[in-house]
Amino acid sequence: MIVPGRSRSLAPALLVGLFALSACGSAPQQAKAAPRRGKPVEFLYGTPAGETLSSENTRGRVTALLFVTTFDLPSQLMAKRLDVVARRHRPRVNAGAIALEAPNNAPLVEVFKTSLGLSYPVGLTNRTLLDAKGPFGAIDQVPVLIVLDARGVEVARAEGVVSEPEVDQALTRAAR
Repeated sequence: MIVPGRSRSLAPALLVGLFALSACGSAPQQAKAAPRRGKPVEFLYGTPAGETLSSENTRGRVTALLFVTTFDLPSQLMAKRLDVVARRHRPRVNAGAIALEAPNNAPLVEVFKTSLGLSYPVGLTNRTLLDAKGPFGAIDQVPVLIVLDARGVEVARAEGVVSEPEVDQALTRAAR
């Protein structure tokens, strides 16, 4: 409940909370460029809404995939940042998130997506963070941002929280 006259006194506390949130989790790391060699990555993740997030429906456009857990504050922060960047980036890019959680957490994945207002699909893997070796190799922390070029080849990876300009730069480099 918002109490009149108190909302202004809460503003500094909210700002402090946002700064603290951005400082949580892993230290910021710049996206590392991966070599443009190699085969396209093949992946397929289902979403709680019955959609698919796959290599087949992302080819032909630069794609940003974010590996998250629903309970992790840095994952939530990066999910919002990716959404902001993906919406405004030109040329258009694909974006998606993959929750590294057990299948019975599907309702939490849907709440994660809707409560953050994400415009991109959020898939679910049957792997947890402790067993996260899949088509992208070992994912042993969250969040992890992986950028694929239009052919589906991994060209950048960032572990931890990175800034919106860094995400945008990684997407721009992937389009070259």
